[in-house]
Amino acid sequence: MHAILQILGIILLVGGLIAAVVGLQDAFGMRERAARLILGRFTRRTLALLVGGGAAALIGLLLMT
Repeated sequence: MHAILQILGIILLVGGLIAAVVGLQDAFGMRERAARLILGRFTRRTLALLVGGGAAALIGLLLMT
């Protein structure tokens, strides 16, 4: 059971980091800059990638320990 949790932790960590990196790339893209200028905040997609990716990475890290 412990090995399964570690594997799940690794998957969540890697997937979360990938999602967070994609969110960071989106945050500095032209489309996002225009949306921030008009809306004054990040778009839902970018926020979901940043927050969800960070949370998944954190949970994955906790499962690995």
